[in-house]
Amino acid sequence: MPAPAVPEGLSDDARDLFLDVLEADPELDAHRFHALVQACRLISLADTCEASIGESVTVPGYRGQPVANPLIGEARLARAAAVVALKAAGLTPTASSASAAGAALVRKRWASR
Repeated sequence: MPAPAVPEGLSDDARDLFLDVLEADPELDAHRFHALVQACRLISLADTCEASIGESVTVPGYRGQPVANPLIGEARLARAAAVVALKAAGLTPTASSASAAGAALVRKRWASR
């Protein structure tokens, strides 16, 4: 069976995560594969939000006062949802050895941030 193609439109970090997890566990079932793809899309969304934020940590509020850029919250929510999707994929330390290897890769990637 050929390796699944990397979904289009993923950020570099999401693409790396996708490839790392598939390398650690190339036999993901359909449910776990779908959860991985969803997690990678959420990570891409968070990366896009963070790129849009740039140096604009604050933006003018409706009265002109500085408020937190709303994309900060969106990025945080997308990353939290990605963690939930990865857990749904069985990429937790208590999962099978192959999934544990994937979880170790995920922890390594996120620890470097």
